[in-house]
Amino acid sequence: GIMVGGRGVRLSPASAVTRSPLFLCVDIDGAGSEANVRSASIVERAWLPRNLLEISDDLFFHPGQKQVVARRRTRFVDLILDENPVGIEGRENQAKASQILFDHARTDIARVLPVKDESFSQFVIRIACLAQWVPELALPCDRQQIHEQVLRQLCEGRRSFADLQQAPWTAVLHSLFEYPVLQKIEKEAPERIEVPSGNRIRLVYEAGRPPVLAVRIQEVFGLRETPRIALGRVPVLLHLLAPNMRPQQVTDDLASFWANTYETVRRELKRRYPKHAWPDDPLTAAPVRKG
Repeated sequence: GIMVGGRGVRLSPASAVTRSPLFLCVDIDGAGSEANVRSASIVERAWLPRNLLEISDDLFFHPGQKQVVARRRTRFVDLILDENPVGIEGRENQAKASQILFDHARTDIARVLPVKDESFSQFVIRIACLAQWVPELALPCDRQQIHEQVLRQLCEGRRSFADLQQAPWTAVLHSLFEYPVLQKIEKEAPERIEVPSGNRIRLVYEAGRPPVLAVRIQEVFGLRETPRIALGRVPVLLHLLAPNMRPQQVTDDLASFWANTYETVRRELKRRYPKHAWPDDPLTAAPVRKG
């Protein structure tokens, strides 16, 4: 049990009172966090002075349920006598509940982020990378800051980690920016790049590194220079793939690859994949969308 003041308490087998919801400690043994009561006297609830009883609706975060809950509690001084679930009513309580959820979710944000939504995590990284590459755009560069901006909005009207996990993170993230800014992000840190074959291939962004464009060699026949993003300041890192979709060459200088390395790669891959196109001059050859 718990005493007034918050200290733990348990009845000793030697006590005449061994089972009672309320009791008065007469003889206490022990100075630790839990007192051993050797002698106690039963107290009836009706005996408690009414002026020391208080009823309140309390909001708090339930650590087991991972959600904000409300309880109507009756207290004697600071001792909770009983509690019952109640709804979270009124604008003030709803705002308080949203703040409680935010405060707990931000310290355990990995539990609520949409880990299966790669578009969200990639968009956050794109924003943070572009903020470093083109600082004059004044974009947020701290991923935690971006996460918390989205989280704060998502906590409005939601009460649990489960609610947050199902929330529209990507849509809310987009809503943080004006349309012209979103256009600038898409232009200078695009989700996809169109290659000569006509395919629009997804870039993979990683903090502190140039984005990776993994593309089959035949799809970039005719492309003389490495694609660049961020106002032309950042060349993408090309993972040039063999027909088995494994990287055959990694480079950020496509012109050098064509001039110095392609012939060696061509001979090797032509031997292994004779049915595929391996032209002598890749700069004048037509790109191949498939095969």
